[in-house]
Amino acid sequence: MATMHSSSSRALTLLPLLLAAALTPSLASPADVLGHGLDGETLLMLRRFHGWMAAHVRSYATEEEKLRRFEIYRSNMEFIEAANRDSRMSYQLGETPFTDLTHDEFMAMYSGNNAKSSESEEMVMITTRAGPVHEGSGHGSDLPLATADEPPRCSNLTVVPPSIDWRAKGVVTLAKYQGNCSSCWAFASVATMESAQAINTGGAPPVLSEQQLVDCDQGCGGGLVDKAFRWVMRNGGITTEAAYPYTGTVGQRQSGMPVAAAIMRAVAQQPVAVGFDGSHPCFQHYIRGVYNAGCSKNGIYTGKACNTTSSSQNHGLAIVGYGTKPDGTKYWIAKNSWSELWGDKGFVYLLRDSLPNGVCGLALRVNYPVI
Repeated sequence: MATMHSSSSRALTLLPLLLAAALTPSLASPADVLGHGLDGETLLMLRRFHGWMAAHVRSYATEEEKLRRFEIYRSNMEFIEAANRDSRMSYQLGETPFTDLTHDEFMAMYSGNNAKSSESEEMVMITTRAGPVHEGSGHGSDLPLATADEPPRCSNLTVVPPSIDWRAKGVVTLAKYQGNCSSCWAFASVATMESAQAINTGGAPPVLSEQQLVDCDQGCGGGLVDKAFRWVMRNGGITTEAAYPYTGTVGQRQSGMPVAAAIMRAVAQQPVAVGFDGSHPCFQHYIRGVYNAGCSKNGIYTGKACNTTSSSQNHGLAIVGYGTKPDGTKYWIAKNSWSELWGDKGFVYLLRDSLPNGVCGLALRVNYPVI
């Protein structure tokens, strides 16, 4: 035991040297250092870490910080590989731009739909008339929400197609990156407005400005999609991303129908924004498959890796389609705001179930703009 402890300590001592050697040709090569006591498993993981750094253009200010990030990366990869070995998992985990972050760091930086709504938490679908989408912000009169006397356009759909993917119709922009700003609410609302405009006009979707919402509405501290829609309504529209680029910092209802059917009816007409509990480590590392809120951690599988209450929603997504796999698994297609390097080119497939609140509560707060 004493020999093993000494070897382990020596290997950890040599890690900073190896980290430096990998980026400094004049220092010893990894093979040379391996001969001085670094075990092969650690060396292999370190090579993977450097490959991940190159793929994601990541660098660190000091060797100490690089060593700390390597240890976090290694811990995350052990978690990812152990989860993927569990045959009960319906989806896969893998490297993402966030593999060098602890889960607490990731949640602090990338969740943020935490603002509490002043409205009732009953399950509703809010239909917002977002007003004309045009370049430049203005000061138009308030546009009303749809009422019982004026049912939303989506309620007129009597035949819901078995599947739909708005990406294939050319009305969904590429997945974007929210950066270190809790602005997923802005990305979810803008994604649906871009698509609604394209569907309405028959042209290509405009690339609209999330930053205008961040600066003028709810900032980087989290927010709600319905409030973002109301801001657009009050101000007569929203400008383009080209005119108001994203910086990631703050500068200056219809109810009563079955929830899954109601959302399908809406998505069959256009993408919609939803709230979501994305707080589990498995969601952080998702890369493909149908996410069903089941997760294997430390060899223990749980079927409830997220909550389905309104208060637990901390993230915003845009549902851009749905379908059914050959094995009968029903799914939603959701556009995320964690870049094209996360998930399936920035998208995630979510289980489309019949539970009242939906997987991870996605049916609790559903919004879409009507142009």
